[in-house]
Amino acid sequence: MKHRSLTRMLALDLHARSFGYVVVESPDDRLLDWGVRSHRFKKYSAQRFVRTGLRPLLDVWQPTVIVVQNPTQSASRGRRSNLLNQVAREAKNRRVQLGIRRKSILGGERLTKHEIARRAAERFSILRWRMPLKRRAWESEDYRMSMFCAADAALAHLQGLIRSHDR
Repeated sequence: MKHRSLTRMLALDLHARSFGYVVVESPDDRLLDWGVRSHRFKKYSAQRFVRTGLRPLLDVWQPTVIVVQNPTQSASRGRRSNLLNQVAREAKNRRVQLGIRRKSILGGERLTKHEIARRAAERFSILRWRMPLKRRAWESEDYRMSMFCAADAALAHLQGLIRSHDR
């Protein structure tokens, strides 16, 4: 009987002042932890994000892979790319593989954030009760949507759409 290796993945969706995360364990694809954390401080510091947000998650869950949703557009792109560099540095220090998801396309089709959240909630049934309502054009995005984008990045990695690489 062949035994499949156990892989624990931490998927992150980085924003300038908050991040969403999910922790998934495969081969069973069990969702272990999920949430959104804020790192809003008077003076912005990427090192402070690592110290208060990222390291506690890494210490508790000890993942073998970190998957990050890459920032593509925004006024705060510089801050998020700085966060991405900090995540890459922390992954290298802990000898954890890093996967970067460059596009928000799953299976060749472009999805809205609400459709992404719906697919993630279908796959991880425990997230259904956290699913935000579909937003209208004049409403701001729900705070929890970042968690669903992280779940989508984790699903893409599990389906082999994201290759892990060491930095």
